Amino acid sequence: MGDTTTGGSGLVGRETEDGVVRAFLARAADRGDALVVTGDPGVGRTAVLDAAAGTAAATGALVLRAAGVGSETEVGHAGLSQLLLPLLDGPEGPPGGALAAVLGVRPGAPPGPLAVASAVLALVDRAARGRPVLLVVDDLPELDRSSARVLGLVARRLPGRRCGFLAAARTGGDPLPDTGLPRLELGPLDEAASAELLRTRAPALPASVRRRVLDAARGNPLALLELPAVLTGDDGGPVPLPPGTRLHAVFARPVGALPAPTRALLLLAALEGTGDLRALRAAALADGRWSDDGWLDDLAPAERARLVRVDLAAGRVALRHPLTGAAAVELASSGDRLRAHAALARALAGDPERCAGHLAQATLGPDGEAAGLLERAAGRARQRGDGAGAVALLLRAADLTPPGPARARWLAAAAVATVDTTGDLPAVPGMLARARG
Repeated sequence: MGDTTTGGSGLVGRETEDGVVRAFLARAADRGDALVVTGDPGVGRTAVLDAAAGTAAATGALVLRAAGVGSETEVGHAGLSQLLLPLLDGPEGPPGGALAAVLGVRPGAPPGPLAVASAVLALVDRAARGRPVLLVVDDLPELDRSSARVLGLVARRLPGRRCGFLAAARTGGDPLPDTGLPRLELGPLDEAASAELLRTRAPALPASVRRRVLDAARGNPLALLELPAVLTGDDGGPVPLPPGTRLHAVFARPVGALPAPTRALLLLAALEGTGDLRALRAAALADGRWSDDGWLDDLAPAERARLVRVDLAAGRVALRHPLTGAAAVELASSGDRLRAHAALARALAGDPERCAGHLAQATLGPDGEAAGLLERAAGRARQRGDGAGAVALLLRAADLTPPGPARARWLAAAAVATVDTTGDLPAVPGMLARARG
């Protein structure tokens, strides 16, 4: 992150934003800094993070990355574990104390967020002895609550360290409450930049389609890249775009055109969320519709449509864009989603918290097995200091339990955990009233 004054990011129409990010990288490498990039879907937040990470790595910085995963929002410290994974096998060996407890390296008393943040900073300080460190987190709102809370504390304590914190989130809301971190808002591209991007990425686009793409995209970079295929027929001529078409519909159209088995696999990949090809395979086999030698063939139409990218060597499957996964979920019936969550719960039996989360989504009425798994997952969450996650799991366990002693016990435990975690006393009477009912 040292010299960021030469070269460009390669992002069309983002010269001003590129300058802001480069200045941030220079400050972070020298004395620590934090920045949150915000903007609407498709505006290029991830592209800005990718360019910044590339710049930092090219100047010798250690870049650590993580991204929020919707299916792991209830898994305590999942994002923190993802972010710090490259440091856990470092020369100093696995971390001890608070960080060891929350990451599951070894058992220990539940540490508070401040203790965990201090342990993260100590780990980063050791890593930064030889070179600057850049922490990059995409999709902040999808991060589990415990990780978001710790990273908010870490980001506020970076001044004086050779470390930067760069994150991205949608406009609106506050993924890191009460931190007051600097923001960089990405707006739409202007007409000239939009035209340049379209010329660069779709040089053979007919003039009539080009104009319609520019009008429909309204400066949204992702729409500029995706609409040409939607608005161009097999013969190269223009096809109509329904009035009022929004960006998510651009992704829904190719997903909806896939064969039913391919859509079902895409739904599993979207709900699994981490991109682990082994987990997707296990879920496909648990679903029962696929054999071990045939499931990957049914994913091929999505690959050919460039909706997913499969890396067999790395064991990863990546959705082209989060809106691809959102379209797969949106187009699925409620029965499809229940079946997918049930398959994922069976596939993730070795990961109790994720298993419990999917099982809860796959259950409609009272279910003692699911409730018991959720209670045990809540206990592990509390051991790692994830009180908010424990509360959510206990409340869901109570929802899946008929009125009686077990339901009352879990609601009371949720009330106690709420006070311990947030001090939210006004919420306690309601929980206790439900327990008495």
